[in-house]
Amino acid sequence: MPEEPIIVRLCTAEDLPALHARESDPSVQIAKAHFDRQSEGDYLYAVAFRGEQLLGTSVLDCRDGGLCPELKNLWVYPEQRRQGAARALTTFLERQAADRGFVEVFLKVDPDNEAAIPMYIGLDYTPTGDHAVTVSEWVDEAGVTHTTEQTEAVYRKSLLTR
Repeated sequence: MPEEPIIVRLCTAEDLPALHARESDPSVQIAKAHFDRQSEGDYLYAVAFRGEQLLGTSVLDCRDGGLCPELKNLWVYPEQRRQGAARALTTFLERQAADRGFVEVFLKVDPDNEAAIPMYIGLDYTPTGDHAVTVSEWVDEAGVTHTTEQTEAVYRKSLLTR
């Protein structure tokens, strides 16, 4: 019997319990934060499934500012990797970008991420030579605010050469 196809679609409220159950730190509620941003517009939170099995997620941020649109937070669960979920997620979000009139998609990646860079190159993203500093801030359970800065390489993909 052939394997079921990978289905990618925008996240719905019904997906949140399964996504939340997979979060490494449930107190952060990453899936809910992405879903809430999606409901504000210009922010697409995609989920990939094979049958009932959740494979991974990714975001396309089309909000003004910085790189636009930006592919973010591409995550395929470790046991689901190397089965086409990353390609399915990026293809879906790239189509969403093209439908909104964008001619390219950007992403940022840690230059030391030896697993992600070959994957992005295999998905036809190319380095621009530019770098961006990403500042992240979060509050821990004790109420202490933490801030980190990370320099990331910028990659792009043309949506005109399909």
